[in-house]
Amino acid sequence: MTSRVVYENGCPFIEIDEVKYPPAAFRSFRPKPDNISLMKRCGMKLNQLLVSGLPCSNGNAYSLFGGVWKGDGVYDFSAFDRQMHMFQHFSAQDAYFNVMIHLDTPHWWKDTHPDSEPDSYHHITESAVDEEYRRSAADYLKAIISYAEEKYGDRIFGYSIASGFSNEWFDQSMYEKDYDRSNTRLTAKWLELIGKPDAQPPTIDQLESRESVFLDPSSDEYKYLDLACDGTGKLICFFASEAQKVLNHRKLFGLFFGYCNMVLQVYWNTNGYEQVRRCPDIDMLYSPAAYGVNRFIDGVSSYQYSVDSIALNGKLYLHEDDHRTEYAEFPLENGVMADDSYTNFFDWREVFRREMGNTMEKRAAFWWFDFFGGYYNTPEYESELAFEFKVFNELNAGKRENVSEIAVFVDPKSFMTLKERSGICRDLTKFNIDALHRCGAPFDYFDLSDIKKLDPDKYKLWIFTNAIIMPSEIREYIETKLKGKRKVWLYAPDVCDPADGRVKYDRISAVTNMDVTEYRSDEENPRAEYLGEKFGFENPVIPMFRVNISDRVKPVALYSDGSAAAAIRGDDIYSAVGRLPWKLWRDIAKDAGVHIYDEDGGGLSVTSQFISHYTTLTEDRVLHVKEDGIYKDIWNGGEYEAKDGVLSYHAEKGKTMLFVKKD
Repeated sequence: MTSRVVYENGCPFIEIDEVKYPPAAFRSFRPKPDNISLMKRCGMKLNQLLVSGLPCSNGNAYSLFGGVWKGDGVYDFSAFDRQMHMFQHFSAQDAYFNVMIHLDTPHWWKDTHPDSEPDSYHHITESAVDEEYRRSAADYLKAIISYAEEKYGDRIFGYSIASGFSNEWFDQSMYEKDYDRSNTRLTAKWLELIGKPDAQPPTIDQLESRESVFLDPSSDEYKYLDLACDGTGKLICFFASEAQKVLNHRKLFGLFFGYCNMVLQVYWNTNGYEQVRRCPDIDMLYSPAAYGVNRFIDGVSSYQYSVDSIALNGKLYLHEDDHRTEYAEFPLENGVMADDSYTNFFDWREVFRREMGNTMEKRAAFWWFDFFGGYYNTPEYESELAFEFKVFNELNAGKRENVSEIAVFVDPKSFMTLKERSGICRDLTKFNIDALHRCGAPFDYFDLSDIKKLDPDKYKLWIFTNAIIMPSEIREYIETKLKGKRKVWLYAPDVCDPADGRVKYDRISAVTNMDVTEYRSDEENPRAEYLGEKFGFENPVIPMFRVNISDRVKPVALYSDGSAAAAIRGDDIYSAVGRLPWKLWRDIAKDAGVHIYDEDGGGLSVTSQFISHYTTLTEDRVLHVKEDGIYKDIWNGGEYEAKDGVLSYHAEKGKTMLFVKKD
């Protein structure tokens, strides 16, 4: 059996032996007959199962079936057989499976490898340069895939790998004060790289103690962070290459890795993800939906990846909906209880529906994650799951085109130049992405390194969130190919000189075409103001900047003393502070000629096929559509007429609508 990702009329499918399946699946750490059967009744044909013998971050086992990897070259596949038997028995007869293989060092590893890194779950960047671990884990990976293919190959459509903290390749080495990194293999590689045998690896406290928010890319500390990130990416690509020695690209292969809006963006050492996105041995990348306020009824749904670069590099993005219903509020095996559950069915349903809008807009796959089981075990939830799956299938069989006129860019290596605890990484990226979700227009989100792959004429607005490090060829591309295009620059674009890797403030003026100078204020944390709303960084940041106003430079937002915090000159807009309010993003987009569907801060997902719309700000809503006619709301029923480009409707706050224009 073979499987691959294919697209038809702009919609993704997982093709298994030439039969196309909509890319929606079921996942759980506690798969049991009840939730497997529930998903079968909902029409689900694709399932994911995890093979693990280790505990997760809350102390409970990832899988109740137990592990397979019992020693170097020693495997007991009976636990895997039992799990496969259960899935085959209770899922649909024509169901297929994605087998996730946990590669972290088992409990027996420390005793049998005294000179090796003992705990890849917490110290994956150390294990990444440990040849004993790499060899043994790769042998296990190939062994279990070979066994699975021989015994269940006609039912398995894909494989996934997991390692590191939370199974997402996060590293925690730098957070553990009692963890001595002075004599590790990673440190030895770093010492060789910098040529200073007596140097000590950086600690978080040292990195955070500097006055300036910047860390020079030429510094030894930056080189340590870069080496750690690069090593994890190389490890993933190595495992993928080893797996393909068995699979020969006949089955899909994927993993969770490479987010760009995390609370701990720098020190979890995942900013080397670009090589993974370009790895020819990887087909799919998974991520949970964005956390925090994005999951609540008064927020806007979002994603953790620079999501559009995944498709741009030929991979399928899978959006995981792991939101906890009110039925998640029960003790787990060790008594731990979830503390982030919904309190009612309405909130869960409306958030899940808007998450599906995001998924479909990005031509992505998704799975419902019944974390520890029992989250959907009522007729009300089962009915909604079946309805969602039906809607997803029906729309996936249609024609869908991208209509975004805004391109947004993030640079993962630039994160490492910024002081993590200041909060500035999220100020520049995550919180601006959240605000852009309310600007009234869809946008595409890319890695800066992919900009040369894009059509310069597709987008009317180009936004650079954290382009601290800008290679000369990318800056040249922007100056030539994007000449005459509206561009937005945040905080300190191109401040690192690629010639010597040092921070130089005068470079900001050159790239923004404005006179930008350092700003000092008596206020501890200066704020800017736009339309009466104050905005800026979460915490005090050094240095701060200002724009000097002239005849050709017009202020956009002012500090309290009247200095310009943001300004525009020609086609360039520059903001010296982060967290721009959604109204400012709306007006910037509108001025650039972008079509604004919602003027009032509602969240939306838009394609040529549908408009998914919701808002927590008003119950009387107005959509500015491109075509008049009758629009049907797929989620709630009802039809609405758009006249003169305006579709008006009234709905409860938080309610998600899914409009499709009738022929």
